[in-house]
Amino acid sequence: KLMHSVVAKHGNGQIIGHCALTFDGTHNVSPEAGKMMVDPNFRGQHIAENMAKERIEIAQELSLPGFWTECVTNHPYSQHEMITFNAKETGLFIGDTPATISMKGLENHPDTRMSLLAFYLQLNDRPHTIFMPAQHAEHAKSLVKDLNIQRNIVSTNIAASGTTTFHTVINSSIQTANIAIDRIGSDLVTAVKHELTKLEALNLASIYLDIPIEQEAAAHAYLDLESIGFFWGSWMPNFSTKGDMLRLQKIYQPVDVETIVCAREQGYSIKKFVLSEWERVTKK
Repeated sequence: KLMHSVVAKHGNGQIIGHCALTFDGTHNVSPEAGKMMVDPNFRGQHIAENMAKERIEIAQELSLPGFWTECVTNHPYSQHEMITFNAKETGLFIGDTPATISMKGLENHPDTRMSLLAFYLQLNDRPHTIFMPAQHAEHAKSLVKDLNIQRNIVSTNIAASGTTTFHTVINSSIQTANIAIDRIGSDLVTAVKHELTKLEALNLASIYLDIPIEQEAAAHAYLDLESIGFFWGSWMPNFSTKGDMLRLQKIYQPVDVETIVCAREQGYSIKKFVLSEWERVTKK
């Protein structure tokens, strides 16, 4: 199954809430926890919290290593919910959601796209080796410690060989695209640049790029991708059957980062790191 839903039903049969675990395909073992919706008339009755508990039980029944989620940043409520379950901040997707999406009874910012704070909830970790550039190793180590998982972080400068393979998904409703690298090859930058030429014609707000960091050439590839404007989005532990993935991002539209609200200091620390990476890479 690609989606496992939790539905909240009122005594009269009315559907008043929903959330789900959504898999990106058969290779994806740490799915996205999302699609959370609660009828505004039933807010404040712990419906979201109870559905989220049920969702964790489903994840445990499926023996998943964990799951990740994106929390809105126009308010801290959904972040607090994830924190309650001991999820940890792993990244920030800048301006992921159009300003046209608004939430009833909550603060909205109609003049800027909304950013999403990424969290990971660790359940049954699968320890392995990941490859990171030396300058990002410390940040990765701090996340590993925070998540209480085991990783052997190796910084190498090994260049890839062979041909890059990837697949792209376009989400025109929110003006984003995702390039997922399956195999890092020596032609990575050329292949990605060629794909960007096609995607940039679509006037997108953000383009994401997933890099499999269990592949030895990942550290070198990460630095190559920075040279064409990609920077840290979020680390996704145990994303695939093969290991961890790092989602990089490239931003094409202005975003008011002052509107990004975090629930606690760890969130603001991630925000600061990602924004500083954006600034550093943009200046290159």
